[in-house]
Amino acid sequence: MSVMGKIEGRMIDWFAVRYRIRNNPGRTTCVLGADYESYRDRQGRPRKRRLANTGERVFVPELLARRAGFEVFLPVRKDWRRRNQFSPERELQSFPLMPGWMFVGWPAGENRWQDLMALDIVAGVMGTGGRPLRISEQKMTGLMRQWGGGRLAPGLKRYMRVGHEFEAGDVMQIAYGPFEGMPAKVVDIDGAETRVLVDIFGKDIPATLATECLERS
Repeated sequence: MSVMGKIEGRMIDWFAVRYRIRNNPGRTTCVLGADYESYRDRQGRPRKRRLANTGERVFVPELLARRAGFEVFLPVRKDWRRRNQFSPERELQSFPLMPGWMFVGWPAGENRWQDLMALDIVAGVMGTGGRPLRISEQKMTGLMRQWGGGRLAPGLKRYMRVGHEFEAGDVMQIAYGPFEGMPAKVVDIDGAETRVLVDIFGKDIPATLATECLERS
């Protein structure tokens, strides 16, 4: 067994951590790995702007906790929203399921409390009787399967149910339902549900289907 396999197979102690929400909600996310282009504004000054559909938008509290060496799970809900107020185009956007809360963990037997509380983003930990409340792996497994989607770090993929071997970007075939037999491009996977784009009369229509109804053609 590889060293990575040993690390991923270890039990993790999970806790519900309350993070600080900035006064400006728009600053709770950032984009990593984006491509940029140079241009000049109306005054002729050089500027840079992010190219559309590049980079990954992440939540800042989640990012900082992971960079500090913690396992992190931040449940999200996903909705179709307009890209901006000037465009009718819609895109799938993520929003915290429980604003102000995320789950943070570390290998069982380790003591990371001092490191955790040293993070500026941490406002507190859920507990009872003055002691932090440990969340069982069974409960975390259920939460990740329902709300994990494609946002889990590689080390946490073992919590997810296996059996549906496809990912965002794959083109699958719909096995049953009103769109039976039609191809569908996978946009996002949320456990038992998968968001897809179905080509209807030459236009991509967003739809949410049961994950089990998708199969390779």
